[in-house]
Amino acid sequence: MVKKLLISLLICSFGVSFPLQGVVYADEIEDLKLEMRKLREDYESKIATLQQKIEEIGNKQAVSEEKLEKKIEDKTISLDYVGRYQGPFGKGGLLIKNPSGFGNVSVGGYADIEFENFENSNSTFDQARFILNIGAQPHERLLFYSEYEIEHGGPHASDVGEAKVEQAWASYLINDMINLKGGIVLVPFGKFNLLHDSDIQDLTERPIVSRRLTAATWMEAGFGAFGEFNIGESLGLKVLPDSYLNYEGYIVNGLDEDISDNIGLRNAKGAIEADENNNKALVGRLGLGLNRNLEFGVSAYSGKYGRAGSATRNGNDDLLGIGADVNFKRGPFELVGDFAYWDFEDGALVDHDNDSAAGDEVSAPKYMRGFYIEPRYHFWPKFLNNTFLGRGFEDPQFTLAGRYDWVDIADDGDTGIGSNKEKRYTLGLNYRPIESWVFKLEYQRNSANNEALERGDKDGVIASMAIGF
Repeated sequence: MVKKLLISLLICSFGVSFPLQGVVYADEIEDLKLEMRKLREDYESKIATLQQKIEEIGNKQAVSEEKLEKKIEDKTISLDYVGRYQGPFGKGGLLIKNPSGFGNVSVGGYADIEFENFENSNSTFDQARFILNIGAQPHERLLFYSEYEIEHGGPHASDVGEAKVEQAWASYLINDMINLKGGIVLVPFGKFNLLHDSDIQDLTERPIVSRRLTAATWMEAGFGAFGEFNIGESLGLKVLPDSYLNYEGYIVNGLDEDISDNIGLRNAKGAIEADENNNKALVGRLGLGLNRNLEFGVSAYSGKYGRAGSATRNGNDDLLGIGADVNFKRGPFELVGDFAYWDFEDGALVDHDNDSAAGDEVSAPKYMRGFYIEPRYHFWPKFLNNTFLGRGFEDPQFTLAGRYDWVDIADDGDTGIGSNKEKRYTLGLNYRPIESWVFKLEYQRNSANNEALERGDKDGVIASMAIGF
């Protein structure tokens, strides 16, 4: 009896304890669930806060980048018209913080070495150019740019070398449409004179028209203005929303009288320190861009030539020049070209050697005219990526370039044999491991009527290496 009673008590105790333990475990599980829910809510709240902070930082960065791009855009308003990369306010040069407080200063430049081998001539190497650019930006609206050039090693290099200041100007920026510039400026007649740097060009030798008719590099002392109008936006043009007009114009010193039918205007550049004929000239270029890949330009020059104070060459002879240029780019294909025409006053006298003695003069050429057209094609075979040509370079390029030159200068009366004409066919290939370092190789075929302007009838090969920094 007692045994049965004990067994019954044990069974009852187990029956009661199991439900009690179940209740205790259920409470603990519920507490754990509440704690997990709280942790999840806290975690989600922290994630949301972090995401909000990331978005705020991203927005601030976007605003900062937008402000920076706007500043760069404001400072590079005349990208194509002030020479090399805008000096301190563009994509070139070494920026140095000036401790004097004057402002940021930049140092840059370019250099090239050339080799040529033409018929009936000695093959030769030539350290053609070394250019040093120094610029400054004392204020975001005040700019200075300079270019010092040493050609062929300096003034004593076979009587053809020289060292000179090619640019030294200051700009006062007002707005996109009008800005002021004064000093030694590149003459805005044609496009090549404004973009003549060796590392920018895809062929070594400069066009005949640019050397003889626009005297590249042609610089003068003067003062003027430049700017740009977004006509597509202003006029609400839906067809050409990115179309624009840009301009650059100056009043400059007049030309000298050293003009001939085989040298052209190359030796007639005005003096920097004084106006040779005391008659200022007006020169300017107007560019119409349908978009940033297609621009047509027209140029004009009006002035006098010759020296003042001479009985036969009094510096009052009229000179009128007109020019046109095209710059087109679509994908890997480019097309550039310049045209120039000069009209000289009938009966005007010139002196080839700047000798003021009476009787040494001949009549000026009645006209000078010429053009060049240059197609380019950029490409890169992918199988070269792992070769020494491509390895380690971000965007190496080959460029196949051709050019046709033609120039006609009327007789100046020294021989009476008629006008001098020269034409040139050039085919070249260059390799750029980076944008500002280029190796060039090209073949020229030349032909001339009467006196030679450049190569005459000599054909040959030119190679060069140019670097910009």
